[in-house]
Amino acid sequence: MEVDYIIERLGPYLGGIDVEKVREALRREHVGVERVLGIEIEEGPSVEELECVRIRSFAEHYAEEEKKLRALYNELRALGISPSDMAQLRGKIRAARRRARMYREMLKKCQGRSVTSSFSPQS
Repeated sequence: MEVDYIIERLGPYLGGIDVEKVREALRREHVGVERVLGIEIEEGPSVEELECVRIRSFAEHYAEEEKKLRALYNELRALGISPSDMAQLRGKIRAARRRARMYREMLKKCQGRSVTSSFSPQS
């Protein structure tokens, strides 16, 4: 921890500040740090909120990917390419749809604050 390093290096030069009191306050809780050092520590977003943001971005990405692949499929079909020649493209569309559905379900759970990150993105 950076503050411990500063305490060790500058402790003798900090004149009227009880270094051990600061160290103990750091170990107990951050509220003590605020009181001793006179600074405010802001709480960052929780891990669950960050997970929700990540899930939302994946859901949007795969929905957009599915949309682009469908547009490509329709364009190729309009050019006269037979559907049997586009089997690999249909597989990619199904995979994108499946991933988008999975992330939409996770997003619904996220909105209910029961986030589980047991799913990992497949590429």
